[in-house]
Amino acid sequence: MARAATILELERAIERLGARPAAPGPVASTGVPALDALLPGGGLPRGRVVEWIGPRSSGKTALLRAGLARLRGVGESVAWIDAGRTLYAPDWADLVPGEGEFWVVRPRDDVEMAWCADLLLRSGAFGAVALHGPGGGAEVLRRSATVRLQRLAEEAGALFVVLGEVRLAALRLGFRPGRVEPVRGVPFGPFLPPSRPVWVRVGKRGSAEIPILCPVPVRRRPPATRDRKGPE
Repeated sequence: MARAATILELERAIERLGARPAAPGPVASTGVPALDALLPGGGLPRGRVVEWIGPRSSGKTALLRAGLARLRGVGESVAWIDAGRTLYAPDWADLVPGEGEFWVVRPRDDVEMAWCADLLLRSGAFGAVALHGPGGGAEVLRRSATVRLQRLAEEAGALFVVLGEVRLAALRLGFRPGRVEPVRGVPFGPFLPPSRPVWVRVGKRGSAEIPILCPVPVRRRPPATRDRKGPE
């Protein structure tokens, strides 16, 4: 079976990249001190699969964008696998400046999605790879693919985040938008930009939720003039 054009193009692009410096530590900061304080080790573990889930408008993508921007700011390259074809370019404009590369890869199907993640992690050139699954409520990766990709992330010392449900995740983070809710008797939320309230659950679904303020601006999107998904 011939390799898909996306895979061939990705292989050629990776060949042109130089080697990435060794990871500065076992964890990567999220760029949000309040969230780092909740995580074991003070950040997201490198070399492990991190499950990153939450409903739309929960703040999960804004929080992840803050972490990826921080990595680029210290010279690490990051890649976003947009299997769900939902990335909105203006929201990521502040991620463009930086020393490291920022790649967006749009695979055609689930099989190609896993291969893209494999190539990016195997290259050792990226400090972080984020995989945004196609959605629909199903698990994003099969068990065998998860085991393989975690091994590659460990070998590369890279952060590997999956936006969506994934079996065998070493760390699970769940997000939901903040509302006016009592926290130790004090109302929490709502807040105006540049801070937004977010409830975070670290661990299994029965874990306690903790409110934090996410210092990420909430952008006002202009009226859509074309299909956000772009050409197929």
